[in-house]
Amino acid sequence: MLSGKKVEINLHGGDYNMYEGYKKLNKDEYREFESWIQNNNQELYENKIAYEVRWKEDEYYYVKLCDESIYTLNDIFLDINQGLV
Repeated sequence: MLSGKKVEINLHGGDYNMYEGYKKLNKDEYREFESWIQNNNQELYENKIAYEVRWKEDEYYYVKLCDESIYTLNDIFLDINQGLV
């Protein structure tokens, strides 16, 4: 740990915060996210938007969009919270 952040040493000897840019989701939030992805899959595919998911033993999922030029995670969760899943 450096500066109170969880870091790992990468192959090039540097360190990085392995969760920087990721949104931490519990199981229910991740299910809702996956449902939104399934409902909007065609639009995401057409716009070449991918996402990355990591998970650990702490039972949380860490999600990041690889391109936030059209959608952001905040937009997606706004849709989910407004019932637009």
